[in-house]
Amino acid sequence: MYLTQEPMHQPIEPAGAQRIRSVRRRSSDWTMKEHEVIVSHWPDIETIEKCLPHRSRRAIRAFAGKCNLTTSRHVWTAAEDMKLRKLAAAGESRRAIASEMGMSLNQIAGRMAYAGISLARKPPKPSTNLLVNAVRQRAFELHMTLSDLDRSLGSRKIFQQAAGSQRVAHTHIERAVKALGGRLVVEWCDE
Repeated sequence: MYLTQEPMHQPIEPAGAQRIRSVRRRSSDWTMKEHEVIVSHWPDIETIEKCLPHRSRRAIRAFAGKCNLTTSRHVWTAAEDMKLRKLAAAGESRRAIASEMGMSLNQIAGRMAYAGISLARKPPKPSTNLLVNAVRQRAFELHMTLSDLDRSLGSRKIFQQAAGSQRVAHTHIERAVKALGGRLVVEWCDE
């Protein structure tokens, strides 16, 4: 005895399905004539809506996206990549790079993330205290962020906030100098 395989489940059509389908079509039911209308009239959505009144504006845009009619993507060249790497290595901001290259900030940020490019760190801004400047510069040379330095000293944002004329206690400077592998020396000038 041979068994014939029949589908176990037939699609269930809700009552009035034919009426609903005639008002709004499902997005997967695009005909070739609808495709031709969209391709021939794109990007004039108002004309397309007049020709296809049963399609919503959102459905038309979605189908145009599937047909690659919407926005075009920028294809990066090797020269643009090299320029991006040079500007990032110089420590330029993403906004400055975007204006230099004539692109959007999102394009630059996306390409940097994709290519693994990071911005070069800039040296710390000088303060009015020469000892604080020396500590911050040494931390920069050791590839240590100022937050890492403050955390290693167990203190608050002492050196992170010392860019202005804020006073830093000598005990903090002494601890930072020892942590960075240096020593404080007093040198007298006899003139």
